[in-house]
Amino acid sequence: MVSDHRGLVAITGANGTIGYNSVLHALRTGYRVRCIVRREDAIGYIKAGPSLQLYADRIEYAIVPDNTIPGAYDEAVQGAKYVIHIAGVWPKPHYRPDEDVYYPFVRSMEEILSAAEKSDTVKRVVFTQAGAALVSTDDGDTLGTKMDKVLDVNPDAAAFQPPLPSVHHAYSGAKAYCMTYLHSHSRKSGAFSIVQVIPGTVIGPSELVSSASDALAQMDRMSKALLFNGATPRYGFGFVHVEDCARVHVEALDEEKVQGEDIPDWFIAAATMEEGKDGPRIWKEAGDTVEREFAEEMRNGVFIVGRENLPTNMPFRVDSRMTEEMLLGGRKFRSLEECVREVGQWYSGLVQNEKN
Repeated sequence: MVSDHRGLVAITGANGTIGYNSVLHALRTGYRVRCIVRREDAIGYIKAGPSLQLYADRIEYAIVPDNTIPGAYDEAVQGAKYVIHIAGVWPKPHYRPDEDVYYPFVRSMEEILSAAEKSDTVKRVVFTQAGAALVSTDDGDTLGTKMDKVLDVNPDAAAFQPPLPSVHHAYSGAKAYCMTYLHSHSRKSGAFSIVQVIPGTVIGPSELVSSASDALAQMDRMSKALLFNGATPRYGFGFVHVEDCARVHVEALDEEKVQGEDIPDWFIAAATMEEGKDGPRIWKEAGDTVEREFAEEMRNGVFIVGRENLPTNMPFRVDSRMTEEMLLGGRKFRSLEECVREVGQWYSGLVQNEKN
């Protein structure tokens, strides 16, 4: 077993998709972990993870019911050497744009920074961001699928301020504001360094899911579209296996691997797309893989390949070579085809187990 010589890392949103896998990767690579969650029942959810059983003596838990109030994270972060802030709000249609989406993102960021500054122990904070900050919600379905745009924070989205007309404006506006603010703040903070990570669409199996119905309910939109001919996703900003995404978050803590002066504006956590390859071609190749790898499941009606359901907007050709070199030891991110293949194997395995 790896010795816990790397210090304590506090991880918010530890019961979420990226969060749980980040907890696992941190434990496997020698960190102690403090899982920060919003509810008591989330602790039991994490503890049920089969892979965590080996590391039970190196895990702590903290509950922060409201991460927007002053001092929200002060106790939860105290004594930690590192923080990974993943917790966020998914913009559900019935949410209030300002109160339930925009302000929680902004204030939780502010509270993490405040807690880190008060701690006297935190050396680095990693923030999870989102591709939503790269587009303006007002663009609608106009971005196309050429994958020829350059990644950058969209100035329109960064200018979105409450009162906001929709949860989508609130989500993209809050993320753009946070990314811009942290970029400015990182040049002023001397006590700790700041790293930002932009994941692509996160794809992959979950060991916390034990039934096919729960797997389908929690599955990402890309996999549903490809494996089940599900609804057409609206956006695609690159694709990342959940374990690769978690690895980026944890490896970004390494102050020797990523020294302060070498920290980029952000790390892109998604597979690099070959120049000249557009969305339809990438989607076709993934569909070919589904048909080839799951021929029996298709004959049995388990899967129905969704060849025509590529995302409406796939504007960015992701270039994550710097992330691969600095954080993954030169290893490449798993491709969309590889990610969907693993999801298919996971789901079909659950179906088979339920038949036996």
